[in-house]
Amino acid sequence: MKDIHLLTAALVALAANCFAATITVDGTGLREMLKAGSTDPVPAGSDILVGYFTGLTDAQIISNQHNPTFLESKFISFGLGGAIGQGVGGAAGYFTSVTTAMVEAPGATFTLPSAPNNNQIYVWIFDSNISAANATQQAIFTSSAANWSWPVTDDGSTDRMVSPDDNLSMLIGTADSSSVHLAAMPEPASCGLLVMGLAGLLGMRRVEKRPHPARG
Repeated sequence: MKDIHLLTAALVALAANCFAATITVDGTGLREMLKAGSTDPVPAGSDILVGYFTGLTDAQIISNQHNPTFLESKFISFGLGGAIGQGVGGAAGYFTSVTTAMVEAPGATFTLPSAPNNNQIYVWIFDSNISAANATQQAIFTSSAANWSWPVTDDGSTDRMVSPDDNLSMLIGTADSSSVHLAAMPEPASCGLLVMGLAGLLGMRRVEKRPHPARG
């Protein structure tokens, strides 16, 4: 009898863990994921993250697009995300990403957004399978369509399916009728040279503006 009770408890626990909200990002449609300024597809294995940037407005996400480390520190991921080539036999440029998380207490693994964030799902794609900080190109997009709102139950009744073919709001990158183009991120060395160049320019301007001593 004790064994039966233990087995029953284990089955109940297993069933509880099987319930989770699911978001499917269907990237098998008309819009292919392409590299910045190119017709080359985004390589298979490149990361696809689903989530939101806590505490950041869309304008703040855009203004920090060249600071991927900061964006990563603000990103709340819905499950593990996926990768280019997933669900399509490893083909570059296309994917089907299925990611899950529990949204209901007491076992929630994902915290639904609150102000100033809206209730929209965000998709972040970059050409690295390590982190955005290791990437050279990225795209971030969302949509105001109803299917881009977050699941609120773990029973499957509010699961979502979204697609790059939907009416997108491109925060980073561009989209046309047949593709989504990632945007290039400056290399760290380039950023450093830019900062040094600006600092040097400001220094020169200060020297030029310094008054000359009066001549006797």
